[in-house]
Amino acid sequence: MSSRFPILLAAAALALSSPAFAADAATGKKPGETFQDCAECQTMVVVPAGSFTMGSSPEERAREGVPDTFGSHEGPQVKITISRPFAFATTETTRGQWARFVKATNRPIPVKCFDYNPAEDTWGGTEGKVVNWQNTGFEQTDDHPAACISWQDATDYAAWLAKITGHKYRLASEAEWEYAARGGTTTARPWGDSVTPICNKARIMTSGTFEAISKGESWTGELLCADPESYTKPVASYEANPWGIYDTLGNLWEWVADCAAPDHSKLPTDGSPQTAANGGECEHRLTKGGAFHSRVWLARPATRGDGQEPVNRPVASGIRVVRELD
Repeated sequence: MSSRFPILLAAAALALSSPAFAADAATGKKPGETFQDCAECQTMVVVPAGSFTMGSSPEERAREGVPDTFGSHEGPQVKITISRPFAFATTETTRGQWARFVKATNRPIPVKCFDYNPAEDTWGGTEGKVVNWQNTGFEQTDDHPAACISWQDATDYAAWLAKITGHKYRLASEAEWEYAARGGTTTARPWGDSVTPICNKARIMTSGTFEAISKGESWTGELLCADPESYTKPVASYEANPWGIYDTLGNLWEWVADCAAPDHSKLPTDGSPQTAANGGECEHRLTKGGAFHSRVWLARPATRGDGQEPVNRPVASGIRVVRELD
């Protein structure tokens, strides 16, 4: 990781140093404070308790051009109150961090994940091809986010962190994830409602990626970032949100704890995950945030990915963990 990473984190922590962000008496940690529980562990940042409005408004969806098939999942808007601070990974889990977990646990290397099918604009099976986190089909280093990850993989990784540290690591609930990704803002993206800056702030579809996967398909009338580089970028390649969190928009979709549900109508208002008891469909799990191949309107905190079976490994899905504060 480059030397700019701790500098940027320190700047984000400084922005949260006002009296309103005093240390939590129960944990001794202030919002904006960063820490690691072990050398192999993720860098975590403390997220303050608070309330926010989850989901998107009809006005946001209309302005962004969100298709109804996606937009209907982003409402109704719900006020969520998170009563205690928690720690959120500053970056997606890297390929190097994932490799250490695989080695430490003797985890088998999977034989395939889901690859892009340009004819159908879907990510489908890869019969006859070996595609996994070691061989995604595109170039990655240990500083890139670990890709080709299933919900079960992500859950097992968090459980391993909990075991080796003695602290409560897990996946974020959808509400916790969106709260942290917004970073205290109320706009479509942490920097505002304007789409214009996005190519300098998030890894979404570039001309390089489009050339690699489009096979002649069109991209009419939509923003395409003019960049010959393709696929994922190393974590923290773009600036952090106001709470010191990187890459919640683009790079890879990130798994959350919730069972899939069609909308927010039965979402718990305390920030806990949606389960079967309150309208979730637990044969499928959710992702958030968009990825390197995403259209611009997908790269928003309110966006919800398609539900996936917990054992599916989409090539554009990765991990971000939460740690409960003791």
